[in-house]
Amino acid sequence: MEKRLYFLLGDQLASASLSALAAWVAHLLPDHWPMAVEMGVGMVVGMLAAMVAMPPFMALFGAMEVMVPVMLGSMASSMLPSMAPHLRTDLVALLWWGAVCGWLAWGLTWLADRWIRQEGKHG
Repeated sequence: MEKRLYFLLGDQLASASLSALAAWVAHLLPDHWPMAVEMGVGMVVGMLAAMVAMPPFMALFGAMEVMVPVMLGSMASSMLPSMAPHLRTDLVALLWWGAVCGWLAWGLTWLADRWIRQEGKHG
């Protein structure tokens, strides 16, 4: 992953905003399915929504640097609203949940990248 501030902030913005989008789209799913089905369908629908909205961010900040944390964040952020219908009342909290999941996914991806690159130097 890039170390320059432009790319770091852009990758974080992409991950947070697209994960919030995924949570919102998962929120729109019907809530009468069994919980496990809702979770699986919500994850897929959330990742598809993020994938459709991802190309502008990929063009500006790099394909892999955007794709990996966004897919992880959108999958995580779309599970809660799709399998917990009683939490669907507060849309602002839902969007914050999505953004935080995206930011955490970006942080985990960044840390994994640093660790992997350090492993290569000592091997």
